[in-house]
Amino acid sequence: METVNPTSRLKPSWKHLRSCQLDGIKVSETIVFAGSELCDHLHETGQICFLLEGDMRERAGGWDVCQRPGALRSLAPGFRHTVIASSESDVLALLLFIDADRWIPVTSTRPTVAGTQLRHYASQIRREFNQLDDAGRAALEGWAMLLLSAAARTKDVPQATPPMLLSDAVAMIERRACESISLGTMAQALGVHRTTLAAGFRRFRHTSVGESIREVRIRHVMRALVGGKMPLCEVATACGFHDQAHMGRVFHKAVGFSPGAYRRLRN
Repeated sequence: METVNPTSRLKPSWKHLRSCQLDGIKVSETIVFAGSELCDHLHETGQICFLLEGDMRERAGGWDVCQRPGALRSLAPGFRHTVIASSESDVLALLLFIDADRWIPVTSTRPTVAGTQLRHYASQIRREFNQLDDAGRAALEGWAMLLLSAAARTKDVPQATPPMLLSDAVAMIERRACESISLGTMAQALGVHRTTLAAGFRRFRHTSVGESIREVRIRHVMRALVGGKMPLCEVATACGFHDQAHMGRVFHKAVGFSPGAYRRLRN
């Protein structure tokens, strides 16, 4: 289904953590290792990429864009691209490889920030990986086609410039997500009303302050689990959760499996 140039035999650049082949659709969670570069290569299928973890630079179809978690892009069958992973951390992406006879032409091919609906579909796809019986495979195919149809309707809309306030808020979350912060404490620290801050996140980032804090905490948990042996109760405390049970619920809802299962999968 995919045609990719050979990579080094000594050190692989990527691997599928888990995947499922359906009728004309392959769904995969794929990791591109930190610092790897997948030079210009061809994909015979169409592809939807939803970036889950890490930063990457991608070149395709005349554009060259740096992408962060939450980015989504769609490319038609026969596309070529180059992917360069950040040197700081691995890149984890949810990928849909879709045969030409099942592909739906998309309006926008440039990466965009996935809205609530697209994020929901991606979350459901990840959950269905946990039980790939006949019912699970049918559900996985259904969610995959819903994601494709929603992506096909996503249009390139001129974006208003986000206020500097929003950049300051995002930077604060990145720095202090593992501390006891909230919409109220952030608004007070930034000197704005909480409704102003909440509205800015909804308009420009298509999410809430609370969801953004949880996403960053989940990324901290992921990094702690990969290659680390810290007990899960300590990981929970270090990453800003009330306790291990709280972390487990939030992590499972976001990622689709438990912290322990994620550690076994990645190590």
